[in-house]
This record gives sequence, structure tokens and C-alpha cells, in this order.
Amino acid sequence: MSYLAESYERFMVPSLFEPWSFHLIQRANLQLGERVLDIACGTAIVARNVVPRVGSQGMVVGLDVNPDMIGMAQAMAERQRLPNENFDLVFCQFGLMFFSNQHAALKEMHRVLKTGGRVVLGVWQGLDRHPFYQTLHEVSQRHLGKSSVQLEES
Repeated sequence: MSYLAESYERFMVPSLFEPWSFHLIQRANLQLGERVLDIACGTAIVARNVVPRVGSQGMVVGLDVNPDMIGMAQAMAERQRLPNENFDLVFCQFGLMFFSNQHAALKEMHRVLKTGGRVVLGVWQGLDRHPFYQTLHEVSQRHLGKSSVQLEES
């Protein structure tokens, strides 16, 4: 496990992402047995909090593009594409604004939704308008040689 992922889970999840996940989940009106996709899930705090709400008959899948794992993610995506009309609900908490092709990401969310399915998004402004993430990006670029916040094109 990388230091970035451990730090993200230890510091950012409890103070920021977990509290917001409860707001997002509350608005989703989850039902037992639903199939849920959490896009740009980070360390999957939304997915983890959804699992008990959909029960053993439900299914929760978390997807995230991590710069360290991009090669593996692309290889897996080529072998295992998510099926059309497979999920009742798609979550994306604070990830959409970092996709370089947001339209394509939203189109994919729509493709995997069942008829009548729901998309629940939490969205901040882009990296250029968010000082915290801009600083995190600059520091990780300088010290690690790669961004810890920018997602690859979807």
C-alpha cells in the first residue's frame, strides 16, 4: 500500500470524505438488493458505507484511477468492461470534476445504469479553482514526480 493511500485514508477520509459520504448516501434512497457503482472511489468510503444498506442480495463495486495503478487499471478495463444496464445506482463523490472528459464519464455512468436507475454526484469545482487540491497536486508533483489528485481521461 502506498504512503499516499495510507495518508488519504488516515487523514482525509475521517475528516472530510466519510462525513460527506453520509450526506450523499442519504440522498440516494438506497434499497436492499440494489447494485451500486462508486466511481472515483478513492479508498472506497462511499462503497464501504453503502454495503450494509444494500444487504447481502445487493452488490457494490468501487472504481478508481490511481496514477500508480493506471497501467493495471487499463489492462483490467480491456478485459472486464462493466455490462450495460447493470446497476441501480452510481455514486461519484468528489471525483467528476477531475476527469478530463466529464461528458464521457457521465455517458459511461448512464450506460451502466438500469432503466430508472439513479446517479448521485458530489462535485466541487475543478482543480484550478480548488486551492487545497491545487496545493496537494503541486506538492506531490514536486516530491513524487506525479500528481496525487489528477485523474486520467475516462
